[in-house]
Amino acid sequence: MAGTEIIGESTGFGRIGRWIGLILGPALAIGLQLIPPPEGLSVEAWRVVSLAALMVVFWVTEAIPISATALLPIAALPLIGAASIGEATAPYADQIVFLFIGGFILAACVERWHLHERIALSIASVAGGRPIALVAAFMIASALISMWISNTATTLMLAPIAIGAARALSADGKADLALGGALTLGVAHAATIGGIGTPVGTPTNLIAIAFFERAGEPIAFIDWMARAIPIMLLMLPVAWLLLCLPLFGRTAHARFDAIGAVVKDALAKLGRITAPEVRIGAVFALVALAWMTRTELVKIPGLADLTDTGIAMIGALALFFIPSGRGQSEKLIDWKTAERIPWGIAILFGGGLSLAAAMQSTGLAAWIGEWIAGLDGVSAFGLVALLVVVTILISELASNVATLTSMLPVVAAVAGATDTPLQPLAFPVALAASFAFMLPVATAPNAIAYSSGLVTLKRMLAVGFGLNVAAIVLIMSFAAG
Repeated sequence: MAGTEIIGESTGFGRIGRWIGLILGPALAIGLQLIPPPEGLSVEAWRVVSLAALMVVFWVTEAIPISATALLPIAALPLIGAASIGEATAPYADQIVFLFIGGFILAACVERWHLHERIALSIASVAGGRPIALVAAFMIASALISMWISNTATTLMLAPIAIGAARALSADGKADLALGGALTLGVAHAATIGGIGTPVGTPTNLIAIAFFERAGEPIAFIDWMARAIPIMLLMLPVAWLLLCLPLFGRTAHARFDAIGAVVKDALAKLGRITAPEVRIGAVFALVALAWMTRTELVKIPGLADLTDTGIAMIGALALFFIPSGRGQSEKLIDWKTAERIPWGIAILFGGGLSLAAAMQSTGLAAWIGEWIAGLDGVSAFGLVALLVVVTILISELASNVATLTSMLPVVAAVAGATDTPLQPLAFPVALAASFAFMLPVATAPNAIAYSSGLVTLKRMLAVGFGLNVAAIVLIMSFAAG
């Protein structure tokens, strides 16, 4: 997915925006330190606030490459006394990072043998070459799959196909930025939205369910679905509309018949399916099946500790052993191909995890929660709204798992203080933890979409802001009901 050719505007906010970021980021970080820490907040936690402010400004303006910004916790956290060097670097080796790496290697192999092009062209032919229909088809598929397997795995499987579709529907062979961005972000955001649909759709759902059980308020599988799926079904068309706004009325894609002819011609040029395509397709299908059935596989003796990351790594390593069928010594993938994966995205997500860990270890996340719980004169509905907004905002910067893990004890404290049952407060917050759409570092699907090179940061911010607002409105509407 790295190195995809694109046409259109450049990413970020241009040279002026980068200069603004280079000045504003450090100025804001230093300026905060000239103010005494709020009561109850440690000096180390206040310094983490400055670091977070600096990183957010750099990420938003792309003052330096965003993956380079993600290295700041390693340099800064030990110096500000917020973490040791070991604690600062450990999150960069988190299992989610290696899930990325394994998934990216699988995706690179799919691209090497052009299997994604065949699948993408087949999907495109069904959609009739219509851009907005194509985006809708990919989003529906992504949402349905991510209800049962991880959002990350879903995005890893579909993003290369979406990129292939964007290339196939462009006359000059380059991926159109408007269409390619809509497709890749559509896959990512639909995976995030679909993930709330079932308890197994995303780890935060399981964290919330376990918390409910420990509190004596268990929620059944079907009850979770009954409460979450209506929100999912309303969020999907909102996301589709926001992503497709640049595609409505575009003359470049008005001649559907001509686009359909290009797709059919491209399919004909690919010829019959090849041995490498069959073999990588089989490996990819087995990995996907293992992801989908992992909860059953772990019941088999010897597989109790099998994880999504382990499955991804097993699949990726298998590619180096399986012959391609094209030559006696050629394998499905070689290291020259594998090393071209976007390693910077792994660093990017590791940086977000490192900052999240520092927020939790210094008590910053807990302080935010205690401040919320101490508010007077706020109704239960108002508290839920505030908790939802704060959770979404924190999730934009920190991992959703870390955010929800930090917020749930706060929610429990608020529930106890207001004599409110836990679920009406915590369920909306659990959903909110998944809905972070604005920054590449916010979620794994966001990072994967950004790594395609088809999504500008401005577009991710604009679409993400709209989706965050829609999520708040919908979650609170259902909470009020």
